[in-house]
Amino acid sequence: MFPEDKERSQKFIDTLNEFGFTKKDIGIAIIDLKEKEPKIFGYNFDKFIYPASVYKIFIGAEVLRKIDIREFSLDQIIEIKAPNDVDKDINLFPGDTRKLLKSGEKFSINYLLDLMLSRSDNTASNVLIDLVGRENINKNIIQKYNWGGSEVTRKFISREKEEEKYRHSESTKTSARHVAEFFYLVEKEELISPFVSNKLKEYMLNWNKHGKQGLSLSEYTSYFRKGGWFETNLYKKNILPTVKNIFTKGWALIRWSHDTGVIKGKNSHYVVSVFTISKQVNPYKQFPMEKLARLIFNFMKK
Repeated sequence: MFPEDKERSQKFIDTLNEFGFTKKDIGIAIIDLKEKEPKIFGYNFDKFIYPASVYKIFIGAEVLRKIDIREFSLDQIIEIKAPNDVDKDINLFPGDTRKLLKSGEKFSINYLLDLMLSRSDNTASNVLIDLVGRENINKNIIQKYNWGGSEVTRKFISREKEEEKYRHSESTKTSARHVAEFFYLVEKEELISPFVSNKLKEYMLNWNKHGKQGLSLSEYTSYFRKGGWFETNLYKKNILPTVKNIFTKGWALIRWSHDTGVIKGKNSHYVVSVFTISKQVNPYKQFPMEKLARLIFNFMKK
């Protein structure tokens, strides 16, 4: 959708180099909304990465598209059915007092959309995928905007429980570019329709602000976002395979930590999409997202 501003990409990469970020496995895409004819720039933004919960934006867009054409309504009640009820621990959502969804319970589409996009509820996500169908998400959202290669699958459900045609499908993935372009269209009210764009923005402004999350900084005057986080932690398994992996591969934990959205500051207005992968031995070490957020914020004020 957007050509690359190669000169600005290089200046940005030089800044990343200065702070050591190019030594990390990351993908970053930025679109400057202050420009009349914006281009995209960043680092590794065409690399496909497991997106954790960021992929839920594609689901939300298709659900709202169907509501916009009156196939469904926001007030329509949907029943939660197994095996979609995958969230079992309320501690996954610190600060959010809404109860976990359970099989047999019924909720409105509006409530499920809010849960999926504000607290990143996985059960709500699975239910809404089944409601609209993966083929429709792919045809009406991903393919429509030339985001081929991005994939959507139900979360935390074994492939044996999937429909046969999905048991061998590719894993969920997307790129920093595709997600940045999605948020650009939302901000411009051009993703499907103004209704769809504005409802997505409304839900994503309602993200759980308990503690610091993602790229958020106090300097922002506005930030609607969708984050994603997941880890494979061998320390929670048998110690012998963990030790073996440390000596053979040099890591005992893989952590995916992503954040993307539209930022407004006193002198800036931009889309940013950040995807990070950390392979490490130390389970307490976190990706320095705040440091990166400040680097990007300062770069965009220039």
